[in-house]
Amino acid sequence: MSFSKTIPFFIIIIFLCIQCKKEDSSINPLLAPENWRKETIEFPLSFASSLEHKGTEYVRFAPGWSVQDSEEYFSYTFLWYIDENPKLSDKMLETEMEAYFDGLMNMVSKMNLKLFKKIPKTKAFFEKLNDHSYAGKVITYDAFTTKKEVKLNIIAEYLPCKALNKHLVFFKISPQQIDHVVWDRLDKVEIDLNCN
Repeated sequence: MSFSKTIPFFIIIIFLCIQCKKEDSSINPLLAPENWRKETIEFPLSFASSLEHKGTEYVRFAPGWSVQDSEEYFSYTFLWYIDENPKLSDKMLETEMEAYFDGLMNMVSKMNLKLFKKIPKTKAFFEKLNDHSYAGKVITYDAFTTKKEVKLNIIAEYLPCKALNKHLVFFKISPQQIDHVVWDRLDKVEIDLNCN
């Protein structure tokens, strides 16, 4: 890897980790295999400050998340562990996911010193499955790996955590169709919190 390619990569990593807490199993309540990388980010998110939640985002990335030809490409989960009831709706999820991915991809694009082009706006579409779950599709730009459009399938589930006086929104994401084996792996990621 040349020096000119190494610098932008390390700048991105340093910037993202400014918000990250020290990683250990007691901090990230998402249980996944050891080879699933984890991150912990505090709200307000630096790349999506319009999301006015108070709390923490916990992330687990499938091992092939950043590998374009992997069946696990862009497959990951994240948990919003927040103070207030987010009052999920299809419109709320569409607005927040568009802000989330636009902010994230624009930040990464600007930090890549060779990529100064304007990237396309994210489009999100959600529908209600039941009182606590939504299915959606997010069409966004992959500023991390391919520098191309990516279509992500998303399942979002709201879980009240009365014992801890918190509200949880659990997201599972992959460009793979819902019947792909990758979703079996995403479904095995568990939340290790006592909410009863």
